Amino acid sequence: MKKRIIILVIVLIIIISLVIVGYLKNRKREKGPGVIEVPQKEVPNPIPITEEKQITGTTTQPIAVPTSTPSTKSYQALFQQSFFYIDLDYPLLYVYDPQNQIIKYLNLEDETYKEILKITDIKNAWLSDDKTKIMVLTNEGFTLADLKTDSIYNLSPFVENFIFTPETWLYLNNKKKISYLAKFKNGKTTKIRDLGILNPEFAILKNGVLIYEKNSPIFLLEFKNTSTLKIFLDGQYFDVLTNKNKDLIFLVFEENNTWQSKIIDLNKKTKYSFSWATNKEKCSFDEVLVCALPTNFDPEGWSMLNPGYDKKIIIYNPKNDTVKEVNLEEKFDLVKPKLTPLGIIAWDRLSAKFYLIKLD
Repeated sequence: MKKRIIILVIVLIIIISLVIVGYLKNRKREKGPGVIEVPQKEVPNPIPITEEKQITGTTTQPIAVPTSTPSTKSYQALFQQSFFYIDLDYPLLYVYDPQNQIIKYLNLEDETYKEILKITDIKNAWLSDDKTKIMVLTNEGFTLADLKTDSIYNLSPFVENFIFTPETWLYLNNKKKISYLAKFKNGKTTKIRDLGILNPEFAILKNGVLIYEKNSPIFLLEFKNTSTLKIFLDGQYFDVLTNKNKDLIFLVFEENNTWQSKIIDLNKKTKYSFSWATNKEKCSFDEVLVCALPTNFDPEGWSMLNPGYDKKIIIYNPKNDTVKEVNLEEKFDLVKPKLTPLGIIAWDRLSAKFYLIKLD
């Protein structure tokens, strides 16, 4: 009897041991590796420009153009990369690439680009209407690039301003006795006349050059008679901008303590008046006038890089005297907005990027 009890206890121990071992094996199989969910990044909305390869000569290279999924916004960045704006003659967009320190144009239609001039320490640049010359302002002064002759000229340190007529006219001033206009051609400077206007601004007409200082009368120097400087408009005008045909003039001025603007023809007859004002750098005037209007117009502050935001874009068509307004919902400080077949293309000074603003 005692022997049977011992055998039963041994069997019971064996059975309990087998159950415990089986249970532990099952727990080990159930405790497999878990799945960790990683949040996915959103696809960036701006269109990145393809990294460009170094090129030589004048070979035209392909570029990336805005080909993204449709956006519900009325605007979109043209490129992810930052450029500095020089000019836009659609489809050619002239820019300075600060990363590669090169002036080039981007063709927005055939998706190519072409490098024009490599230059460092650039502060600003201007392209002549005939696209044959580029004036560049660097930390060292003005430099003229003649694309026809493939020549580069470092101009006199006394050059303070210029204008393409389409000839290159320079204004020189040494802050003492020298203050005059001169023609510059093939490396030679030829004096045109003395000029008693110490901080001149220029605008081109068909028959001559408009010359003025900020908040001053406007003078006319005719091409056929550069010895006589005539008063064109009496009063005080802050900014002057002429259209592509050089037969209409956009004026910004203050009258009765109110800033306003208007367009006149060559006979000085008012064609259209506006109840707003803006800096001429925030406008373009080809076939139509396109201006970005700041929330608070500060005539001197904008050129001193004071921060500001635009509330709308105005498009005025002089052919039928129609005005279209485009309200801006985001914070922009736009420079030289232009109307193109794609919409309005403008450079934002806040982000140093180009934007396409779609029209209804």
